[in-house]
Amino acid sequence: MPLPGIGVAPQAGALYNELAATTRRAFVPRLFVQIYYSSPSLFYMMGNAQRAAGGLNQVTVPMQAQSMVQGQWTGYGGGFNSPVITPGIQNGQWNLAYWVVPVPLPFGETIIQATDREISLLKARMNDVRAITTQNMASKLFSNNSANPLQPNSFLDAFDNGTNFPTYGGISRNAAGNSAFKGQYINANANAWGSAATVGFTRSTMSTLLQYITTQAGGEAPTFLVMNPGDYATLNQDFIGVENIYVNPGATYTMDTNARSSFPNLNVSGIPIFSDYFCPKGSAFAVNIKYTSMYLSEDAAFDFSGFYSLVPLGQIGQQGVAVVGYDIICAKSVSGAWIYNIGGAAF
Repeated sequence: MPLPGIGVAPQAGALYNELAATTRRAFVPRLFVQIYYSSPSLFYMMGNAQRAAGGLNQVTVPMQAQSMVQGQWTGYGGGFNSPVITPGIQNGQWNLAYWVVPVPLPFGETIIQATDREISLLKARMNDVRAITTQNMASKLFSNNSANPLQPNSFLDAFDNGTNFPTYGGISRNAAGNSAFKGQYINANANAWGSAATVGFTRSTMSTLLQYITTQAGGEAPTFLVMNPGDYATLNQDFIGVENIYVNPGATYTMDTNARSSFPNLNVSGIPIFSDYFCPKGSAFAVNIKYTSMYLSEDAAFDFSGFYSLVPLGQIGQQGVAVVGYDIICAKSVSGAWIYNIGGAAF
């Protein structure tokens, strides 16, 4: 409602009431959303999304966990023992999770906003459908969703070693012969890679950690590592402390010349490290997108049903629903890592 007594507006009273009754407010015809956060991790995963179709267990991945043949040395005669058939493949199986957002279109809104509207409530509502969907998907990347079977998998169970999630994709990580299905669950303060215990990260300890993760993954480096902004800031401080700005001979510097300081992402051993608001403080995740993907339903890929009449329900109005089916799945858990117990966050 109008605010009296501010600027040229008179104090509350008869004069102000007259002005309020006869004067249209100035209005900015744009909606400025005050909530929601961006997620570079979700952006990365969506950019590499794979298609999934119908069927029971919409994503089924055959995974080999032990050698299926045996080698041996031979001599001049070329003799060898007969091969032994060794089963080594199991199926990891996942179902997609489906997120739905119902969208109302009341009768009164349709009539009142047919003309003379400044902000379309319907457009704002549809924009909010996308926003709350991506916010939910981003948060579920870094949360324990196992208590609700309707929710998707996450980085937590993808890279766990069986401590918190003994079963992944229907395969028991702790069963005899299944150690290959364990991820890297690394305590940052427990000498996990043979160095002194650390609180927070420096460039040196991060380099050691990434080499350790790469070695445990069979020599394949992660594609990226994501941290909470508070933990990322601690690591960034170590970089800022030794950064240099070089002056080029003969160059001209003015007020318009920027000297860039600090970094939107850090590169250690060729691996980009960035922050994500949704990543929990004290944890970091190393991800190899060669094996870790978002699987997106080709039948429910951010689809909208359109609006349907509510007249059969005894109401003048319409209703639609948006739906997306997806899951985050890792076909090789050891390729990535869940680093926990990081201390010394900057905030």
